[in-house]
Amino acid sequence: MKSELFEILRCPYCGGGLDLVESLFHRADGDEIQDGILGCLCCIFPVVDGIPVLHLQPNATTARDLVQAGKPEEALRVMIGLETAAEAEAFEAAATSETATYQETVEALGPNFEGGYFLYRFSDPTYIVAQAVVRSVARTVLGASMRSGRGSGRAIDICGGSGHLTRSLLDLSAKPPVLADLYFAKMWLARRFTAPGCEPVCCDGNAPMPFARGAFAYAMCTDAFMYIWTKRQFVGEMARLIDDPEAEPGAVVIGHTHNERTWSPSHGQPLSPQGYAALFETLPPRIFGESSLFADVVAGGPLDLTRREPDDALDREPALTIIATTGGDVFARYSLEEPPSAGGEYRINPLYVAELEGERVKLRLRFPSDDYADEYGACRQYLPEEAVVHRAAFEALPGPVVPPALADLARRRVVLNLPKRYS
Repeated sequence: MKSELFEILRCPYCGGGLDLVESLFHRADGDEIQDGILGCLCCIFPVVDGIPVLHLQPNATTARDLVQAGKPEEALRVMIGLETAAEAEAFEAAATSETATYQETVEALGPNFEGGYFLYRFSDPTYIVAQAVVRSVARTVLGASMRSGRGSGRAIDICGGSGHLTRSLLDLSAKPPVLADLYFAKMWLARRFTAPGCEPVCCDGNAPMPFARGAFAYAMCTDAFMYIWTKRQFVGEMARLIDDPEAEPGAVVIGHTHNERTWSPSHGQPLSPQGYAALFETLPPRIFGESSLFADVVAGGPLDLTRREPDDALDREPALTIIATTGGDVFARYSLEEPPSAGGEYRINPLYVAELEGERVKLRLRFPSDDYADEYGACRQYLPEEAVVHRAAFEALPGPVVPPALADLARRRVVLNLPKRYS
């Protein structure tokens, strides 16, 4: 972690500022803290492999004791969740390799890690909607913040997992976007592969957020809010994080949260649309059905955030997107843009299997499991079952640009801009 992060970090329990306890074991290089102990008025917390861990769950307290004892490598094993020597050996071999991919590192984390879900994330229906909303709203509020010079112009992705959507914020956030999640291994992967340059902070979404009031202009949570029990507190905290009375209006975005009035294969603890709206006491929310946003994206835009959907239509929606802000310019129609490469490269979508046929390559869509096909089968609206490309164009990948012959397949997400060493 960079020492400048102390400007916005706060203890989630007492609200006090945090600083490095230099009398205890620590490793730092200039303004980068690799391992150490952070202290406030009430607690001490560990920094493990550059990631501050600001909660008191058992793995965090064990890691804290190990860092204090000068055993940061063992603290990392605890936070990653490695339970046996064999697991530790497999992970450390991948972690120290200069050629290991995201996929290989995920596999080294074992079968209990959600690797399959994350590997195919960049073309999931939920992702393409979330990315469009994120790019549109964040570009508006962060751009206004930076142009006016009022406010931080910084973004935070809460419960952001392995950083796939955090990657969409890298070029929009004035300072490195913060990725906050309870699961250390996911953020470790994000910093290394998916969203290099972000600032990961390990914290508990069911507790107060460990950040100063008004530290951000844009706060989001996607595909996770239905699993948060303390929803009222969580929304209040998101509103607090963008509450800077001297800044341009910020925005809170909650994407792909399930609807209590419909069925979902991974339901969580959702509310009805009216229940979600009632959580917002200081910001006016607008709720969108995800199916209408999905239709906008599949059609190539525009993304219509001016729409107001009637209650009976929202009641039938399996998933909802909520945008809360006092800035009226957010609710507009947006053309869909291709985000910058974020240091990535263009590759064939991992959902496709390539078969060489002379000077042609046939690409076949293949889902990793029946469960995946059931939950994300809507991707067939833009992913073709088969595609044929010329061998020369195929062999130009991976590369920094899309070959002209593959431009249409890039539009249809058969060719994706993926982080380097992703699969």
